[in-house]
Amino acid sequence: MTNESRVAMKASNIENSSVVATIPVGQKPVGVAVDVHDHVFVANSGATTVSVINAVTNKVSATLNVGLYPESVATDPQFGVYVANGGTFTVSALDRFHALVATIVVGGPPGHPTPDRLRVGVDHLMSRAYVANRGLGRVSIIKISSDPPALTHDFTALPGPLGVVVDPVSHRVFVTQPDHNKVSVIDPIQGDMWSIPVGLHPTGIAFDPQRHRTYVANSGFKTVSMLDMTTGGVSNIDVGANPTGVAADSHGRVYVTHPDGLVRVIDPNSASVTARVPVGSQPQGLAFEPHSNRVYVANRGDGTVSVIDLTRD
Repeated sequence: MTNESRVAMKASNIENSSVVATIPVGQKPVGVAVDVHDHVFVANSGATTVSVINAVTNKVSATLNVGLYPESVATDPQFGVYVANGGTFTVSALDRFHALVATIVVGGPPGHPTPDRLRVGVDHLMSRAYVANRGLGRVSIIKISSDPPALTHDFTALPGPLGVVVDPVSHRVFVTQPDHNKVSVIDPIQGDMWSIPVGLHPTGIAFDPQRHRTYVANSGFKTVSMLDMTTGGVSNIDVGANPTGVAADSHGRVYVTHPDGLVRVIDPNSASVTARVPVGSQPQGLAFEPHSNRVYVANRGDGTVSVIDLTRD
């Protein structure tokens, strides 16, 4: 089989992907993360809870109480689950058995909380959780290996940070800045930081470690910016209006949520949209679960999670 045939087959397979389950969770689900034990964690921003979905049965197995307006969740295979609560400016730290072990105050400005305040990402090998605090204009660090997990004194000042993702190899931290139309890259090893211009109002961000690419959803326009961290090149992929969340699977395919109730799929070889999958109302966060080969999509508008089954290549 030629390489062109393989590419065509992959494109055809992904076009056959469809929603195989719709799972009721809590109110206004927005953030999604998976762990290595077939669990999918969904931050219910309107219910102060996190729903835990069993990826084998596609049923909710537990509901965890966290803080006000949980809007982002990240996992670590050794140290547990971290939930960023934008309403209380805290991070709920749960152990591997999903028991609450710490509520870490990261701080925020006074006044009534608004959405899109806190996001969290984890670097396992560095034993760190990075918290993008839009209200304070900083990226804070939690030492997740301490008992209990605790906020360190170190932080990076950064105007209006939001989405955060970590390259597990270089340990660089990528942070979207919606109000400044750029992504800042923090290198904790070298102590450097630089910015990369992207599209309008970047929000969601994902990293593809195999191809060393970062994908950024530019919610103020209709593009996803692809940052090639090997060459330093930046290209923009037309995906349709107002992309919000973004995630990559093990083949490098990229999944993008849109408020029109669709998930667009980007093929990494052609750098173009090859499929559109209808999901629920106002989809936002999403995550790829490798054991089941499925993508889980949080539908903020109807309190559900759509499960997209990916045909194995």
